Amino acid sequence: MAKLPSSTNGALILEEPLIRTPYELLRRSHRSAQRQVEKDFNAVSVALQSIVKSLNAASSTEEGRQSLVNKLDQAGERTKGLKRKLDDIQPNSREPTPLRSRLDYLNSLTPAPTPPALGKVENKENGVAKPSNGDGEVKMEIDGEAKTDEEATTAEPEPKQQPLLTFDATLDRYIVDYLLRTGRLKTAEALAKKQSIEALVDIKLFTELSKIENALIEKKSCTEALAWCGENRGTLKKTKNNLEFTLRLQEFIELCRKRDIVSAIAYSRKNLAPWAATHMAEIQQGMTLMSFGERTGVEIYKKLYDPSRWQTVRDSFRSTFLTLYAQPSQPILSLALSAGLSSLRLPSCVHHISPSSKVDIKSPNLPQSHMPLLPAAPPLHNLESLLVSEHLTAPLGGDHCDSPKEDLHEHPDKPVGNIDCPTCDENLKVLSKELPMSHHVNSTIVCRISGKVMDSQNEPMAFPNGYVYSSKALREMADANFGVVTCPRTRDSCSFERLRKVYIS
Repeated sequence: MAKLPSSTNGALILEEPLIRTPYELLRRSHRSAQRQVEKDFNAVSVALQSIVKSLNAASSTEEGRQSLVNKLDQAGERTKGLKRKLDDIQPNSREPTPLRSRLDYLNSLTPAPTPPALGKVENKENGVAKPSNGDGEVKMEIDGEAKTDEEATTAEPEPKQQPLLTFDATLDRYIVDYLLRTGRLKTAEALAKKQSIEALVDIKLFTELSKIENALIEKKSCTEALAWCGENRGTLKKTKNNLEFTLRLQEFIELCRKRDIVSAIAYSRKNLAPWAATHMAEIQQGMTLMSFGERTGVEIYKKLYDPSRWQTVRDSFRSTFLTLYAQPSQPILSLALSAGLSSLRLPSCVHHISPSSKVDIKSPNLPQSHMPLLPAAPPLHNLESLLVSEHLTAPLGGDHCDSPKEDLHEHPDKPVGNIDCPTCDENLKVLSKELPMSHHVNSTIVCRISGKVMDSQNEPMAFPNGYVYSSKALREMADANFGVVTCPRTRDSCSFERLRKVYIS
């Protein structure tokens, strides 16, 4: 089997929710259908047993026979309903499930093993070449007639398959997932439809989540959330989740806020008493609210009346919802960015300085790096214009100076961001600020001119002043400037022959 590219391997690590979520939905749908079918089947079975038992006693009178006919009609109608439910839960080969579509998508990311090539074996008797398989065995002919490729294709047409998406859909899926989690449902749906990835994203799932969260925050209603808990009570009980009690307690608090004491007492007896074995302390605190109003100064009860508690209830529901459907608590886009930025963040990375800001290098507020830094040289594609200009370089993360005295070579220790480094970028520095730094066992030396790694194929070369750059970048500079090379930091010029090779030990 062909080896997967590193980018595919890295992406597959984050693809667990892509498979587990539709699997959980399919499993819960199957359980729900199974319970409903068993309920109807038991009802039909009990009805038939009742008819059989009363058959001999009721058949003697006209009224008894009519009663049996009515019972048979009812049992027949229920049996028809059971048959319809059984037909609905049967898999449909024409409409693949989301799980099948996602498995096919992941399979398209994995290169399939190359089958052995079909060869031809020459028949020594008549010199006619016959088709053979990869092992050299001659295929047998039936009734002395061999089918041509055209006849075989006409006889057995291959079933049509839906076109599979490519690896480029991964970023689109991550963006749609981020939009869904942040409540931008219409934008996410439009993007998924445009990129034809509706089967690879969970729009319906997050629409349900958004609907229940809006009811909790905007309507201050736990009805939708409690209905969801009722549908998933078995799973919540198995995982010992307390979401339902949190919702019940919040409804009790709202009754106390309205000072409807009679309804609060009735509600607590019906919905809070069953939780007494595991949540007695919370129930006692809640019952005390009937003696304290919303404007109480007692801190412990004031917190229960605090409107911000609805936000806590919403966060608890969201966490339970995502866990139940095997979804990560954070957007997959954030997880991918965190892993990527952490692998790129180095001690030499500095905070990007906006060109519009004026920063004094002697200011104590200037971010300090963990190691001495040299200012970045310009990229090679700008080198030709820089060679004919007055200034060879300017700080990539700092200000463009109009005076030679303010130029970068006047301040060689001024920290600047690398224009090619994502963790030094103005927009990504906020994300990378709190991330850990990557651990590199072996250092990699990168040319400040071209941004390419210096190795045996691109040897480092030093100026007489000690600054080191790659041989390829310096050779291109020399070819463009009649054999003269110029140090971008100090603007010292010399011939290419005066450069010395540097050996990495």
